[in-house]
Amino acid sequence: MTGLLPDWRATGRQGEQLADVLERLLTGLVEYLGLEESEILPLAEKYVTADEWNQLAEHGFAKSAKKTLPLTFGMAMYGADPDLIKSLLAQAPPPLFGHRLYASRAKRIHGTPTPPRVGV
Repeated sequence: MTGLLPDWRATGRQGEQLADVLERLLTGLVEYLGLEESEILPLAEKYVTADEWNQLAEHGFAKSAKKTLPLTFGMAMYGADPDLIKSLLAQAPPPLFGHRLYASRAKRIHGTPTPPRVGV
């Protein structure tokens, strides 16, 4: 894919090939996330303490590029279960409210601030 992206950005060519690669990546990602939810999260719930889970989240935030956190958080909020969103918002620092940023990015990419959600 990395070879297709620069040419597509510069010329608009190879868009169909790039779309095919991205579609395969999305399919793999959705499959992985489904397995994570059905196989890994039940184990984490059983064996990982709340403190350990919070440490994992803190580590993830600390290692993430600060300028991308609002967009990433907005993307996660867009596709998340409403109860999960409520829980995340109760714990998240205010700068991470990225729903407007995600809507803006989605409009540029998809032509709408509310693209179809991908089911996991």
